[in-house]
Amino acid sequence: MLKEQQNKLKEKLNRIIKEVGHMNSIKQDIGKEFISRNMFAHRAIILFTNPDYLYTLTDSEDDIRFLFLFSISLNNALKDKEIDIKLDIQEYFTQLEYNNWIGYKEESEPVEDYPIIFEDAQPVGERMWQTTMTSQRFEQLNRSNKLYYNFRNQRNPKVTVSGIGIDIDKTKPLKIKNRILEGKQFPDHIKFNILRNYEEEMYYDAKTRRLIINKGFINLSDGQHRKIANSLLIEESPDNNFVWGLVITNYTENETKDFILQINEQKPFRKEQKEEMDLNKKQNNIVDFIMDDRFSKFSKVIKLQESEVRFKKGLVTKNIIAEAIVDNYQLDDTIDIKELGKWIVEFMDYLFSLYTFEFIIDPYSIQDKSVINSKHIFYGYIALSEKLKNNSDWKQLTVNKMNSIDFSIGNELWREIGILFNKTNKINKSVKNKIYKLFREEV
Repeated sequence: MLKEQQNKLKEKLNRIIKEVGHMNSIKQDIGKEFISRNMFAHRAIILFTNPDYLYTLTDSEDDIRFLFLFSISLNNALKDKEIDIKLDIQEYFTQLEYNNWIGYKEESEPVEDYPIIFEDAQPVGERMWQTTMTSQRFEQLNRSNKLYYNFRNQRNPKVTVSGIGIDIDKTKPLKIKNRILEGKQFPDHIKFNILRNYEEEMYYDAKTRRLIINKGFINLSDGQHRKIANSLLIEESPDNNFVWGLVITNYTENETKDFILQINEQKPFRKEQKEEMDLNKKQNNIVDFIMDDRFSKFSKVIKLQESEVRFKKGLVTKNIIAEAIVDNYQLDDTIDIKELGKWIVEFMDYLFSLYTFEFIIDPYSIQDKSVINSKHIFYGYIALSEKLKNNSDWKQLTVNKMNSIDFSIGNELWREIGILFNKTNKINKSVKNKIYKLFREEV
């Protein structure tokens, strides 16, 4: 499979999953197909519920075959449900790959892989335990696809024109592996998080000091380089039994962000990412609520990093929306975060419906002609949403305001405001105030 085709397929699957990922019947059909091939359904279900997992798949034959089988099962489920979404598998894979894998089936049924039991686990805080794990056990969990990478909880995911990926320094795993073989590596703590989404099933037996996981997603919240190093270690020294320290938590995504932010005091994030992960800021919680709305068109264009916008993976960053919210809304202790989040989603989705080509169908093709979906213009849209909140005629007033503005790049107004050639993620207070004034006056 060519790398270019792999990237195209991942983008295609990402769009499809975001459209149908809420449909439990499709998820069940995908799981059934994997089981019919004597394969674990767990990995496929993870991908269907979290499309970011696509970008953790490598160029290995196992991962490419998994991508093929997932695409086949998803396509079959869409056809069975008579959903009009086209996914031509043969467009992405070679004829040889197609012929080899279309009838693929494991030789025997997979053995039951749960429960996962961690021995001698000591509670060290609320929903936090500490224990140890041998390099053999670490690799066993890795090979059985139990460990998942959650982009929303990582320090610096890598964003390129090809997509989002895991930011790996290739020299680090080699250094760690060599330190272990030389007896120099300290057993610093790997960090697992059993994602707290209220679907997990786990309990701690205080008498036997066993932490038992019957169901749940294990996110590797800290230790990606060490995981790779551990695999290299077992490949070179199959009997090696190095002991790692292990911290296991049972946190929500937001709690994990807060925990990783605390770790940041020793291992810094980029400033941009540190700001968007700070849960003490109400505006970040509001944008998190918006981004978690799987049905919203607006939520799909908000990205965590400026580089994702630069590489045309989204239109605006979380930080810009958060900054616009705190500038325009009164975020005191009486604010209802969910209510405000719902209003902004309703307002922005309506605005998107007025300009579907510019915001939904092909937003990037018009950016050399218009600033209507420029990231800095979103400051104005949030300001307008505050101005019209609780106004019963807000839809017509939105139409009127949008019709009154000439968004073409040739309009000298954008040069005067100071955004026309501003490619940075930050603009100064003076420029922001000019944008706010434009959208708030004469509404």
